[in-house]
Amino acid sequence: MENLPLLKVEPVDFKRALTVVNRSKRFVISVPNLPDGGEPLVYPESSERAGQLMTKGSQGKPDRGVVFFNGKDNAWQSVKGGGADTILVNDVSTHQANLLLQKYRELGAGVQLLGLAEIKKLLSYAANELGIVDFYNKQRVSVERDMVVIDASNPFFMEVNSSVLHKAIYVPDGFAFDGPVKQVFPNGAVIVNKGKYSWGVDSAVFLRSYRALVGRRERLLGSVEREFGLSGRTKRVWI
Repeated sequence: MENLPLLKVEPVDFKRALTVVNRSKRFVISVPNLPDGGEPLVYPESSERAGQLMTKGSQGKPDRGVVFFNGKDNAWQSVKGGGADTILVNDVSTHQANLLLQKYRELGAGVQLLGLAEIKKLLSYAANELGIVDFYNKQRVSVERDMVVIDASNPFFMEVNSSVLHKAIYVPDGFAFDGPVKQVFPNGAVIVNKGKYSWGVDSAVFLRSYRALVGRRERLLGSVEREFGLSGRTKRVWI
């Protein structure tokens, strides 16, 4: 990955930002209490942070769970294997969600929750067979609070229904961003802000997954040019 400039954002950057709500559609994989907690949460050799702890750990020893890669923001991520977290397969269609459910059932063979090896196989199937590479972690309590099941026949296929407002600006230049994880966007991306937290979202995923507000009504987003063409909605990265 090329050496891209590190983007810094300030509250003033979002003063004239686009106001949106999140309506992402996701396939939710619950991570159970894994035997031995799962694998060590350490950055793999292919990462620039190879060997470092991905979470705080305890007494210098890594936490355990599942390590996985998000191909949209080029970030290694992890989730603890203690039963309180999930892995979200983001930006999925109904057809893709049904295929994921079918694969989930094949891997589980009647077991309600998948183990470490099966979770890895499901993520590999999503990436290699369905072309889905947008994965990240989320606490189970957040899923239960902010998401609803779309179709009862597929209880893992869910949509965000939270009314929380977000602010969004567009960065057309390639950049790296230290948000919840180290994200890398060679072709630019949208920066989404909620209070003191900001994170990057692939531009195409953002346009599909978020909705703009017109009064109290939600509307689908158009092109990047349409949504971020107004002054104050685009931020450039200067090297």
